[in-house]
Amino acid sequence: MKALLILYALLSPLAAETLHCTGVLGNSGEQGSSLVRFAEKPATGMGVVFDSTGSLWDRAGDGRLNRYAVDGRLFASYQLPPGGGSQDKDRLTLAPQGLLMKLGKKLYLLPKDAAPDTAPTELPIEATRLSLGNRDGWFAAARDKTVFIVNAAGETKPVATSEDNISDIEIGPDDGIYVSAGGKIRRVDEFAPPDRRGPWQSPGDHAQWLAGAWFGSAWHGTLRRFDSSFLPDPGVVLGGASGSFIGYVPGNHELNDARGLASLGGNLFAASGAEGILHLLEWQPAARRFTILRRIGAVPACSALAIDGSDRIWFHSGFWEWSDSPDTPLRHSVPPPEAPGFAGAVNLPGGNIVAPGTRWGKPVLYQGKGDGPASLSDDIPLPAGSVACALVSSSNRPALLVTDSSGKGRLLLINSEGKYEGDGGPADLAVSALTSLANTGDLHAAAAGQVIRFTQQGGSFREAQKWQSWGDDLASRFGDTIHLAASDGRLWVADTSRHRVLCFDAATRKFLASFGQTDHPGDGLAQLNRPTTLAARGNRAIVFDSANQRLLKLELGAK
Repeated sequence: MKALLILYALLSPLAAETLHCTGVLGNSGEQGSSLVRFAEKPATGMGVVFDSTGSLWDRAGDGRLNRYAVDGRLFASYQLPPGGGSQDKDRLTLAPQGLLMKLGKKLYLLPKDAAPDTAPTELPIEATRLSLGNRDGWFAAARDKTVFIVNAAGETKPVATSEDNISDIEIGPDDGIYVSAGGKIRRVDEFAPPDRRGPWQSPGDHAQWLAGAWFGSAWHGTLRRFDSSFLPDPGVVLGGASGSFIGYVPGNHELNDARGLASLGGNLFAASGAEGILHLLEWQPAARRFTILRRIGAVPACSALAIDGSDRIWFHSGFWEWSDSPDTPLRHSVPPPEAPGFAGAVNLPGGNIVAPGTRWGKPVLYQGKGDGPASLSDDIPLPAGSVACALVSSSNRPALLVTDSSGKGRLLLINSEGKYEGDGGPADLAVSALTSLANTGDLHAAAAGQVIRFTQQGGSFREAQKWQSWGDDLASRFGDTIHLAASDGRLWVADTSRHRVLCFDAATRKFLASFGQTDHPGDGLAQLNRPTTLAARGNRAIVFDSANQRLLKLELGAK
């Protein structure tokens, strides 16, 4: 017993305060075996399936298929062969025998009784498009310009040849076979009446006949609804890309170019997003629009977090309220930057956030707060390979220091709202393996498992102090990778390889509190598994629990 008490003391530094979890964001499974997990390599959704057992299915990253409860918990995962690119329109559909899917140019079948972690069987059929709908187990398919029908047994029958390469194919009203090309839809089966062959205006990408209406998707999280004659009924039913007015309608970028819908009965639907995140929707008959009820998925990656002046959490270019639950959809989200994502994010004194990244091939600054979508400043001199940023000053003006992992970077002059106002010149911290920056009055960098404090003289920074431990015992030492955040005189450290978050008094380096079980990863609500990116404001912090693919809300309180 004495040895156990000594070990506990080593693993648990004496805390002056407590740091506790107040909830999860971004992972609808929340904790334990129901946590949602995505594959490491991203992939688009394939078109959500709702089966007779009440499960929802969609791809969760390249090589992984997830089966969910409607409440967002993960039921099981299955293997998938590598898929095609975003323009290949990989497809997931429900056949009587199980799940029929198109990955790249091949068709596969996963039997309905398949055990978790098994892979589907390849069918000897090549296809470039596959319909979401079917008639008595027969699906419409295309191979470039050739249209045919196919079933899960691998049987095929020819239908027609299109004049153009086919972008979408679907079985629609009266069991007709409809193909999309160049924004137009035509009916191509031999039973089509002369006046029902089209062409008609498509409702959008991934045109789908469902619940007596045509649906199509677009950017800005837009879904459109048309009637059987391809007339708007009423048109845009979710998101803001109507093209008929100038203004702002809240959108959700995780539903950009949605890959397909499933009807759950009544007024409930599910939508498959471009990033594989599912959303549960409710049809509002009086308003004739969808509202988003639930986000089903995880946080596969997170390059930046921030907390605005109203304690709203910035993630992936959208916002959550502090009080939101694990399945709450993002608000006011806009398309995020291209890979590898943001080079950090900063909470500004006035309550805004600012985050640098690259969008549509151009360096940009995102700035704003959670009462609306972020704005962008473009054509900024963002250093190549940027990974981190912090608020500093340059010539008595606010500036954003942005650096790469070696500490080389630039000073970007900004106003109080985060808008770019000019180039402040180069800067060099001369470090290695830098992960993050934070400002407690002095600039701090996390590099190679150490906290490095700098003093600033004009546009240059000089190393003043370096530390990686705060006591003599084993537990009072950082692991080999850490990330930083700062607020209200406190320095917060995500100690990645030791699976914990630590809080210090920034001026004295006094240890205040820790969260997580040192050197013991886990997926409970009192545990972390490789925490990385974090942000803090006041007594609150939000951390990316990377191996659990979730965000944890932490609060500091008296012991």
